[in-house]
Amino acid sequence: MPELPEIETVRLQLQQVLPGQVCKEIKKLSDKVIKGKIDEIIGRKVQRVERKGKVLLINFGERLDLGFHFKMTGQLIYIPHPSPLLNSGEGKRIVGGHPTEDFVNKMPSKHTRAIFNFDSGTLYFNDQRMFGWIMLNPGFVDKLGPEALEIESDEFTKRLSRLRKPIKIALMDQEIISGVGNIYANDACWEARVNPRRPANTLTSKQYHDLYIGVVRVLREGIKYGGATAADAKYIDLHGLGGHYQEHFRVYDRAGLPCHKCKTVIEKFELGGRGTYWCPKCQI
Repeated sequence: MPELPEIETVRLQLQQVLPGQVCKEIKKLSDKVIKGKIDEIIGRKVQRVERKGKVLLINFGERLDLGFHFKMTGQLIYIPHPSPLLNSGEGKRIVGGHPTEDFVNKMPSKHTRAIFNFDSGTLYFNDQRMFGWIMLNPGFVDKLGPEALEIESDEFTKRLSRLRKPIKIALMDQEIISGVGNIYANDACWEARVNPRRPANTLTSKQYHDLYIGVVRVLREGIKYGGATAADAKYIDLHGLGGHYQEHFRVYDRAGLPCHKCKTVIEKFELGGRGTYWCPKCQI
């Protein structure tokens, strides 16, 4: 599932091309993905592109936020209209979300669920498994907790120290701290040398602080490297698309490989229904 760095990466790119453009037309290809009426944005001009946690928000004015939640397999692809000023015709496309060959193939595809035509380009929302959604003014974003990048260590500690659930699961609770998913929760726990199974309310003051530093570090690094791209998405690199945080994983997806710190073999187990990775020597 795309997490904060992956959504922030596509936000930064769309912020460069969408503001000032008018939504001319919407083609709805899936009633399951589109929640409620979104036609109010037709004829409206994009003001800015924002993000709250893992939700991308395209703002068209007061109380007109078009929200996209990518869930497991959602993705956004923006393709500029052909320009006679470009020798190649079509300008560089912008892609974000779950990486598949749709990133580089002709659009729309069989996975396209909605199409937004703008003045200078077209935005496609694709979703293979259709767990994601598009919604105007999604109310639940008001219930999301602050991001670790927005608060100080004391507030981070206060929010986590009242929970009894495993610390890794607590980190992924979007109403407590928003934006952190499985990849960055695994790596942050390793950064802080914290056992991901440990109840959140049993950490020491130093461990809470170290975990805060770890979360901030891996999120910033994720943004720096454009998020993470699936290991089997070889076609992404060939086209200069996709992120590279996977080249800097601490423990995530490294089961059977040596720990970067102590060379102990990284292990994997299930926690809260999600694959969890840890170093049994460093993370006591």
